Amino acid sequence: EPGARGIGAVYVEKNTPGLSFGKPEQLMGFRGIASADIFFDAVSVPLDHLVVPAGGFKQLMQAFDLERCGNATMSLGLAAGALEDAVDYVQERQQFGKPIVDFQAVQLKLAEMAMRVEGTRLLIQRAAQNANDGLPSIYESSVAKCFANEMAREVCGHALQLLGAYGYSKAYPMEQRLRDAWGWGIAGGTIDIQKVNIAAALIGRRFDQRT
Repeated sequence: EPGARGIGAVYVEKNTPGLSFGKPEQLMGFRGIASADIFFDAVSVPLDHLVVPAGGFKQLMQAFDLERCGNATMSLGLAAGALEDAVDYVQERQQFGKPIVDFQAVQLKLAEMAMRVEGTRLLIQRAAQNANDGLPSIYESSVAKCFANEMAREVCGHALQLLGAYGYSKAYPMEQRLRDAWGWGIAGGTIDIQKVNIAAALIGRRFDQRT
């Protein structure tokens, strides 16, 4: 059996005979992105629908280097939006006769959130700018994705806490951001597998996780 060496990719039209879809999954987040099982029953496609021939597993995996940057960008957007809303809120919310931003603990939290957001932005830019042949390196894209995913969960969580009950309410977008932030840390390769990629790049060899 060729195993991974036999993997390729084909383009399948949505109305192709034998192609069907399962029920949409009910996810914690990503509720605006349809997700379902795909079933193939004696499906055939024209030869010109071949995208990557058999044996192109490595080529397919290289596409994840680009996908990781896109994933990281989604995490960055969630966190940047959460930070923006938190900055607005802490200037409006009053406690003891003054805005809560006047309390040093709130100032420190905002600064920490901003530092992580800006650090993520730079890591994504580095991965994109240093791309070779249109694809960023596995090391730089994994660093960017891993950092962005962890950062988004942290920043969205802090922003929710700053907003208090408003952050926890479905009437406001903060709780959705936090739910989606957890999803981006799973999609496209989990946070832990990114750390394995980073370690492999540092050591200069891949690790067999199955033995």
